[in-house]
Amino acid sequence: MEYVAGSKTVGETSPLKGREETLDVSQLKRIPLFSDASDEELRRVAIFAESKEIPKGEVVIEEGGFSRELLAIEDGKAEVTRDGEKIADLGPGDIFGEAGMLDDEMRSATVTAKSRLKLISLRHFEVKRLKKDAPDVYRRIEQLVEERSG
Repeated sequence: MEYVAGSKTVGETSPLKGREETLDVSQLKRIPLFSDASDEELRRVAIFAESKEIPKGEVVIEEGGFSRELLAIEDGKAEVTRDGEKIADLGPGDIFGEAGMLDDEMRSATVTAKSRLKLISLRHFEVKRLKKDAPDVYRRIEQLVEERSG
């Protein structure tokens, strides 16, 4: 794996390609899912979360793939398609990839970067750990999944 200016370049072992760096609480607070959480809970989330940059045009997640990450857009824009049809635009503060995190479902849509994306990523195992380490945040993720599936 190649290291660049204190940040690592993601290799083949990571689901996303781009740059990764550690996170701080203020970055999480800007995402509506995390905005009401206590600083203590967010410190626990920040330990597990990664910040990633994705270049314009890259497919971030692909319909039918395994759901291994919950992703929040910190900066940039993305397009959501299902069966090749555009179904939504995403921007700062939006969350995607959450559905399969709790119930191991396959990805229901493809998300493509329409500009450079700065993402906050929580992998499957880390999301499961939040149930114990940051239960209010985990409940918010559960509520989001229920809202979108219902």
